[in-house]
Amino acid sequence: MPQQQAARQQPAPAPAPAGGPGPDGIDWEAEAAALEAGADPVGGAHEAGTDGWDGHEDGRHPDAGYLDEQPGAEEAGFLGDRDDSREAQKKRKEKGKKSGRRNGGACLLASVVLLGAVGGAGWWGYDFYQKHFGPAPDFTGGGTGSVQVEVKKGAVGGQIGLALKNAGVVKSVDAFNEACKAEPKCGAIQYGYYELKKEMPAAEALKELLAQAGGAAIVVPEGKNSAEIYTMIDGKLKLEKGTTAGVAQAQAANLGLPAYANGNIEGFLWPTRYNIAEGMKPEDLLKQMVKNATEKYANLDSQAASVGLKNGYEVLIEASILQREGNNPADFAKMAKTIQNRLAAGGEINHRLGMDTTLQYSLNRKDLDKKDMDDASNKYNTYINQGLPPGPISNPGDDALSAVLHPADGKWLYFIAMSPTETRFAETSKEHYANVKEYCQAAGQGFDEARGHCTTKK
Repeated sequence: MPQQQAARQQPAPAPAPAGGPGPDGIDWEAEAAALEAGADPVGGAHEAGTDGWDGHEDGRHPDAGYLDEQPGAEEAGFLGDRDDSREAQKKRKEKGKKSGRRNGGACLLASVVLLGAVGGAGWWGYDFYQKHFGPAPDFTGGGTGSVQVEVKKGAVGGQIGLALKNAGVVKSVDAFNEACKAEPKCGAIQYGYYELKKEMPAAEALKELLAQAGGAAIVVPEGKNSAEIYTMIDGKLKLEKGTTAGVAQAQAANLGLPAYANGNIEGFLWPTRYNIAEGMKPEDLLKQMVKNATEKYANLDSQAASVGLKNGYEVLIEASILQREGNNPADFAKMAKTIQNRLAAGGEINHRLGMDTTLQYSLNRKDLDKKDMDDASNKYNTYINQGLPPGPISNPGDDALSAVLHPADGKWLYFIAMSPTETRFAETSKEHYANVKEYCQAAGQGFDEARGHCTTKK
C-alpha cells in the first residue's frame, strides 16, 4: 500500500499551543506570535472589501475616520492610484472643509464648556470664601438721611442688628455682630426709639446707639405735678403749648383712670422714662403713665389701715405731699411719720397739716399772702382745713410710697427742708419757728412770726 506507507511517513502535526483560545474565542498568544512575524493581528486574514470589517465594532480604523470619509476613498481602490483630476481635487477640498468645520465646532464647544466649568468653580470658591472667611458686608462713609429705629425691650446683639438692617441702617447683621464683639459696652444698649442715619458703617451705628442712651425719650422726675408734665410733653413732641393739657382734660375718661380718682389725673402720671416714637400723640404717653401708676397702686388699699389711712388713695395723697415737700429720700420715712403725727394730733395742731405746698398747688404759684392762708373755701388750704387735701398734689415715686407705708418712729410734729441734703425736724413750734426763720432769711424773704412761715407780701 504505497499510499498508506506514504501517509505513515508524513510528519505528525505540531501539538496545539498550551494556551488555546480564550473565553472570547481568540487565541491571544497566537496573535502575539503573528505580530512578531509581521502578520496582521485579529481580523488580518480579512482583506479590505471582502466583508468590510476591520476588527472594530464601530466600523472605524484605529487611526482614521469612517471609510467613506477618508480622502480619495471613492477615487482609488485598495493600494490603487489616487485620482488627481480637478473634479476629484474639488471633492476632496469640500469634504475637508466639512470635516474641519465639524472638528472646529467640537473644539469650540469643548472650550466653552471648560471655561464655564472653570468660571463656575471660581465663583463658587469666591462665594464660599466670602461667606465663611471674608469680611461681613458693611457700608462705608457717613450715612445718609434719617430713620427712627426701635430697639425693643430685651433685644440683644443679632436682634438689634436685624432691626437696624431692616431699617436700612446697616448692610448686614453680621457686620453689626462683629462690631458688638469688639465693643464691651454693646450689652448696655437700652431699649427705645433711636434717630439714626441710613447706610452707616456698623461700628458707627453702634456708637450712636450707645451715645443716645435709650434714644428719643422723656424722663418724668418724681414730684412734678400734672401741669409741669404737660409742658414737658408739649416740648418733647414739639406741640403747641397747652396741647397736652387740653387732651388730658378732653379725654380724661379714656386714659384708664380708676374710678376712685374721680377723673382727676394728678398723681397718676407715673414718674419714669418713656420712649418717644415718631408721630406719637400726647394721649399715647398719658395712657402709658396712667397704666404704670395704677399698676403700682394696685395693693395700696390693703396696706393703708396699717398706717392709719382709710384707703390706697389716701396713701397716694400723702406720698404726693411728702414727695413735693422733701428733697432727700433718706429723710422720707421721718417726714412720713411727721405727717401722720400731725393728722392724729389735737390741741394746737388740731389735725391740720399746715403746709405751703398744698396751697401753692391749688393756686399754681409759690407766693402766698395772708388772704390766701385764711381762705377756708380752698380745700387744699391745710392751714385751715383738717386732714389731707382732696387729691394728690404731685406724682410721687417708689421712695415716697414706701416711706408712707413704712414710717420711722418718732414724735416729730414739724419739718423743713433747709437744703437739698438737710431736713430739720422738731417736736415743738418754738424750735420749728427758729428753723423756718433761718431758712427765710437765707432765701431773702420775710418771716411771719405769728404763723411761722416765710412771706414775700405783707
